[in-house]
Amino acid sequence: MVPRPTLPSPTALLDGPKAALDAGRRAAWSLRRTTEQRVSVVTLNIGAAAARRAEAILDWLTTRRDDVIVLTETSAGLGTRLLMLALEDSGYAVHGTPSAGARDRGVVVATRIPVRESLDKHLDVTLPWRAVGLVLDTDEPIALLGVYVPSRDRSPVKVERKRAFIQSLLHSVAALPEALRARLLLLGDYNVVSRAHQPRLPGFFAYEYAMHDELERIGFAAGHELCGHAAQPHSWIGRTGTGYLYDYVHAGAALHHHLTGCEYLDDPRTLRLSDHAAVAAQIRLA
Repeated sequence: MVPRPTLPSPTALLDGPKAALDAGRRAAWSLRRTTEQRVSVVTLNIGAAAARRAEAILDWLTTRRDDVIVLTETSAGLGTRLLMLALEDSGYAVHGTPSAGARDRGVVVATRIPVRESLDKHLDVTLPWRAVGLVLDTDEPIALLGVYVPSRDRSPVKVERKRAFIQSLLHSVAALPEALRARLLLLGDYNVVSRAHQPRLPGFFAYEYAMHDELERIGFAAGHELCGHAAQPHSWIGRTGTGYLYDYVHAGAALHHHLTGCEYLDDPRTLRLSDHAAVAAQIRLA
């Protein structure tokens, strides 16, 4: 198993910026007890945001008050640290390593709901800072795995790096105890599309299309499909205007009928917080 790198805590790194955070905004994020009937989650690629954009992302997240927040493409920079610290100050428990160093990227999960256990012992992925797994302490436990799959160019090194990560991720998910896997939410930025993507995108490798095939084989379904979206959404728009569906919420088999909503939110793009749409989903527990 590849060891997860240890970085200083955001509190130690941001004592100065912490004092400057708006007290009124932090107060508006007071911890609320979950009703134990519904869990709301949102995932957003923050594009290694610098401090100013991170504050704007924080303002947007404040208006939502989700129970669980999954941030992808986090970094070792000040913006990610500011977000982690502000979420901690607002009553969230923050999990994950934002990156393995100055040039890599990672994923961070913040939750208002107590955590029953970490999934670290079940995850044997090649880039562990890109996968954070938790079991939430709800009446009917829900497991959650936030992921940020590497992007790539055509260089053999990056192609293999991405292939190895996807293979190790799928192997780890498939190897979970069946009852746990059935109650797992997998969400984040996959940096791949499905074979049925609209428009058709032939420029991906077989192993990239196969990620969706394997998830379906082991019982997962995409949230927007479970919720009956008539048209396939796009979460990222390329330079030529082509839309890509890179960001997802997938639900394990036991959660299919408990997913009550899944939306693609364009606010982060229109507000220039990110070049990705956010994905929000709601799970009914009872």
